[in-house]
Amino acid sequence: MLNLINNSFVFLRKTIRSLYLNSDIYNIKISSINIGSLRYRPSPSLLDCLIKYNKKKINIKNYSMDEIWHNQNLLEKDYANLNSFFWLFSLDLKSSKKDTQNIVLQWIIKNNRYDAKTWEIDIMAKRIIAWVSNSKLTYEDAGPVYRNKFDSTIKKQINHLINEI
Repeated sequence: MLNLINNSFVFLRKTIRSLYLNSDIYNIKISSINIGSLRYRPSPSLLDCLIKYNKKKINIKNYSMDEIWHNQNLLEKDYANLNSFFWLFSLDLKSSKKDTQNIVLQWIIKNNRYDAKTWEIDIMAKRIIAWVSNSKLTYEDAGPVYRNKFDSTIKKQINHLINEI
């Protein structure tokens, strides 16, 4: 009997938490940011000890990226790898900034609100590291509209991370 009550409580707690994380209230909470500009420009060599990435560089123009976020048939590992953006470390810095920023913008538009799958802590932490560390491709020479969306999304994800930690 006690076990049944405990299981019911755990289920109720998880359900309420899920409802809260998907609510407008939570979205507003993590969206409240101080207006400021992103100025972090790390050297990839600083991250060598933390990140294993492919030394062979690829050009983003070699891939079809128009429908990248609409593929429903990805394995869980491939889905996590795609949404973590760690593949940015394999891109040649001579790749098109516009194409790279377009992919990031498509992700932002599709995943602006909390989603348990794409906002999972490990995936999100890797995504933030990848986006900020590859600012030469993801941020540099971008227009003000893109920069505002990018800054807002980064800060929103960081606020969520802080809430979860």
